[in-house]
Amino acid sequence: MEEKATQEKFKLEIEQRNFERAVVVALELGLRPEEIREIKFEALWQMAAVNRNAVGAKKLAQDFGISKEELKVFLGKKADEQRQEGNKRLLTPRYDHRSGKYLSFEEWVENLFKFWSKIE
Repeated sequence: MEEKATQEKFKLEIEQRNFERAVVVALELGLRPEEIREIKFEALWQMAAVNRNAVGAKKLAQDFGISKEELKVFLGKKADEQRQEGNKRLLTPRYDHRSGKYLSFEEWVENLFKFWSKIE
């Protein structure tokens, strides 16, 4: 009964796009590492592209055991995929409080990795 409730919770977290919480539930369910890894990367995409949260993206990557280089490659590929699919909304310039400028997603990612060691 408890496992079924956990599976329902996992399904709900995915449907509601709560990927960080879905990772925790997936671990409870003992899902395969490849499945959990995909969810981790969705959480990272959400933190970086949707929220443009540099501190959160770095912390999640560290918590998930994903290297700076892996994250950089993933964000570049995912941005390319989104562009090819015509989903450009998340890639358009947004105000960045750290720089005080409007940055495209690519510019934001460049700054993320340029100042990676200074992000706390």
